[in-house]
Amino acid sequence: MLSQQQLEDAVVDARDLPGVQVEGIGVGTKGVGNGVIHAARRTDTNPSVCAPVSAAVDGASRYTPVGSVQRIAGSKGKSAILTLVSYPSADADRVINELRTALKSCKGYSAGPMKATYEDVEATSDPSQGDGGVAFRLKLAMQPGEDDLKLPISVTVIRHGSTLAIYKAAAETPETPANIPDDLVNAQSKVLDAAVHATP
Repeated sequence: MLSQQQLEDAVVDARDLPGVQVEGIGVGTKGVGNGVIHAARRTDTNPSVCAPVSAAVDGASRYTPVGSVQRIAGSKGKSAILTLVSYPSADADRVINELRTALKSCKGYSAGPMKATYEDVEATSDPSQGDGGVAFRLKLAMQPGEDDLKLPISVTVIRHGSTLAIYKAAAETPETPANIPDDLVNAQSKVLDAAVHATP
């Protein structure tokens, strides 16, 4: 299980992916750039069957993490929100399994204090990296009922031991796809695999 410091050390950098730029996000516990993930409440999502999907979009789950780091990472105009979350081992498995189950029936939901509406939830091909994972796409309905005002979002969740890496990309306009950079996923996966296997 990776500690908070080990998670921060495991964030991809230019040694792992030449040209990558990594920026802080969120307020966190140590100032700007140490985004902290908290357990998500099922009651914040309607319908509640979509709670694992809603949590994953935010890089979270219903379980309390041991540590977490959130960054914006990418290169050449292609970036994603990168969230690394360390859990007790059994919880990491549960997050993946519950998300996979939710994606079988969740088609859309509203969540958060602003009741943001997400539609067209759809599972995509599982990622090949790590020890298993789930990927999906959905659309943020900026004006529910108007198809031309839906912003595509892609999310990939990959387990590395008891650590989850969550990648989220949002399209800049409704007409463009939301693509998570493959080189970022591959580079970050290698760093996490090495960190996990080096930890007793």
